[in-house]
Amino acid sequence: MKKNVILGLCVFAGLSAAAQTSLVKEVERNLKAKPSDYPAQVKNLQPAFTNEETANTAYPYFVAGKGGYDYLDNQQVMQAAGQNVDLKAMGHSVIDGYGYLVKALSCDTVVDAKGKAKTKYSKDIIKLINNHYNDFNTAAVYLWEAQDYDGAYQAWELCFSAPENPVLGANAPKALPDSILNVYAFNQGLAAYNLQDWDRTLVSFDRSIALGNTSKNVYDYAIAAAYNYPDSVRTPIMAKYAQQALPLYGAEDNAYIGYIINDMLQSGKYNEAEAMVKQAIAATPDNAQLYYILGVLYENKENDSDAEAAALEQFKKCVSVDPNHANGYLQLGYLTFRKAEALDSATGEMTNAEYNKYKDEVLFPVLREAAKYLEKCYELDPENGSGALANLRNIYYALNDAENLQRIENIQKGY
Repeated sequence: MKKNVILGLCVFAGLSAAAQTSLVKEVERNLKAKPSDYPAQVKNLQPAFTNEETANTAYPYFVAGKGGYDYLDNQQVMQAAGQNVDLKAMGHSVIDGYGYLVKALSCDTVVDAKGKAKTKYSKDIIKLINNHYNDFNTAAVYLWEAQDYDGAYQAWELCFSAPENPVLGANAPKALPDSILNVYAFNQGLAAYNLQDWDRTLVSFDRSIALGNTSKNVYDYAIAAAYNYPDSVRTPIMAKYAQQALPLYGAEDNAYIGYIINDMLQSGKYNEAEAMVKQAIAATPDNAQLYYILGVLYENKENDSDAEAAALEQFKKCVSVDPNHANGYLQLGYLTFRKAEALDSATGEMTNAEYNKYKDEVLFPVLREAAKYLEKCYELDPENGSGALANLRNIYYALNDAENLQRIENIQKGY
């Protein structure tokens, strides 16, 4: 009785394996007759991928991989004829098709009756992969257009990994020139950027730069991605890309030197930061932003009684070079208002009469000067003028200027 059960199990297993092989053949016939059925037909192969008798054989994976590439070819013909196609399905047929073919290649060893190992599908697999290597980028573009950014990232990644795949070895497709691959890496970074996957974003941009991409965009996007890291981490990362961009684009974009200065300050390298800005000013004395940066440096300098006056001087140079520099006016107004507060605190034991005279002759002129700068800031940049408005309200309140006080409050309320 026990023997019969064992024999029965063997028969069942044999039927199961035969059934899976028959299933794969049926799918192969269906795909040959109608390649456009690939998305549905490949699902029918799932039992063959998991059955212990067929899961490690090349045949089901070869059929699935070839079907994926045949589907792409078929859909591209339809697309060229103006018919509607599923870009996402086309893109994933390339990614999945490659994965199936690599799996098939790793399983493609058949031992004949004489014990000699042979391959059955390897030649066709290698030909399919090499002929469709450029379609990894095509698939990435399809997936990008379908807003499947993770899929696009994966497809572009195959442009780099396929030529180095150890399963393919010497038969792997030849890698594209760096001038093309650095563009793919940049696009891959943009895909990760859209996913807000900052780690993968920077890995891709670093790869693009290493492959020779020196476009301004690659540095700017990398800096923008780095901004999403915690404060303690972001500054040195932003400075790293700014250091690379500065020699190329520093003359047209002052932001790079600002990122570098911020990193120096965070690292306590104040003297190096000051020297760097002064060197830049010597090279481009008509650059208003550099005077602004130097003013900020002085403003944040500790244990220096002359620092605030030095900062004021730099901000005045800033707006002198660029009369439309809103932030320069903002800092001028802020520091001038602080100067007025210091003057008010130094009145000591003045009588009321003395204090009123002091206000009219000393304090109020400084407050009016601060108001002038802040009004100019708000005029130039009303969308970002909340700081200017807050200080203007305090100034007009101190000046007992009811009309301007009401005007500022109305602006703050959105009237």
